[in-house]
Amino acid sequence: MAVPQHLIWTAVLTTLWCVGHSVPITHAARNRVRELFPRYHALDRILYVIYSTATLALLFAWLRTLPEQTLWDWPGIWRWLRWAGIFEAALLFWLGLRSYNGRTFLGLTQLREFAAGKEPQAPVFKATGILAVIRHPWYTGSLLFLTFCLPITDVNLVWRLVMVAYVLVGTDLDERKLLAEWGEAYATYRQEVPRFFPLPRGRKKS
Repeated sequence: MAVPQHLIWTAVLTTLWCVGHSVPITHAARNRVRELFPRYHALDRILYVIYSTATLALLFAWLRTLPEQTLWDWPGIWRWLRWAGIFEAALLFWLGLRSYNGRTFLGLTQLREFAAGKEPQAPVFKATGILAVIRHPWYTGSLLFLTFCLPITDVNLVWRLVMVAYVLVGTDLDERKLLAEWGEAYATYRQEVPRFFPLPRGRKKS
């Protein structure tokens, strides 16, 4: 049985968005921007956030035009499981926001420093709040949200699977970047704090 063409395009375009979302924040790309635009590289984060949000909105606007077939609608007691998963995802995003510097994440701090003629300050490594329990609360929240966010259809099953793979691969890439930035401090942190989910004492961290 042939795979419908719109499902193939869903996989292709979602994958392209994931690649386009990752490449601009690699060390190589950011260093290149710094070389080409030494005065304006402080704006790279806020421009990246705008670009990522706009392209994701365009992708999902296109996805909404596709015909979908419902595969699983979370019937009966499963509906409660779905809402529990969504609540847990929202909680992790909120806890992560309390531990991360949201203004720096969005590029607003860098924009303010650029306007004041200052060089962006290097972020300070810390492992407080939820970051003392798991290393990637937003990635965990994303995995939960991708699992429970909607009734499962043939179309959103495709982009969910691509996004889940992207989160898993992206976590590994992010860890390598953080190791390069923080060195031994982050290596020790990885040994002490699990990646996605809390583990019982004595269990080996991933």
